[in-house]
Amino acid sequence: MMKIFGVLVLVLSAGAVQAQNTKVAVVDTALVFQKMPQRDRVANKLKGEFASRVKEVKKLEADGRRFIEKQQKDMAFMNDDQKASAQKKLNEMQGSYVQKRRKLEQDQARRESEERQKMLKSIQSAVTQITQSQGIDLVVERGAVIHVSPSLDITQQVISRVSK
Repeated sequence: MMKIFGVLVLVLSAGAVQAQNTKVAVVDTALVFQKMPQRDRVANKLKGEFASRVKEVKKLEADGRRFIEKQQKDMAFMNDDQKASAQKKLNEMQGSYVQKRRKLEQDQARRESEERQKMLKSIQSAVTQITQSQGIDLVVERGAVIHVSPSLDITQQVISRVSK
């Protein structure tokens, strides 16, 4: 029993000595992401990339609304065949709208994810460069800690590096 206790004390002491030599830093990745100048450029790029498709979907939506309004006005004067034809056309318009809108949203989400991944790689690269130059052993996300000394926070350094 004494041998086990002795070994345990020795292991814990070695761990404490090792921890004293560990240099730790904290980074707020969300703040870095918000402050990146590339973020606005990417948003504008994506907006331009999808502008024509967004315009097309909005036009389909407006066309559908106008068609519904017209049909509501004309409904009293339509026979059953005309009503059925109008309903069929409305269903086709709605199906086309839903399909194009869904595809647009999926494509936008995919492209936003691709661009976000590029920016996150840039952040990771900046963190790696800073940790190597300053001899930092461990970097923790700011949201994962309750309290941190401002001297351990490398967020502004990362923002500076990714802004170049």
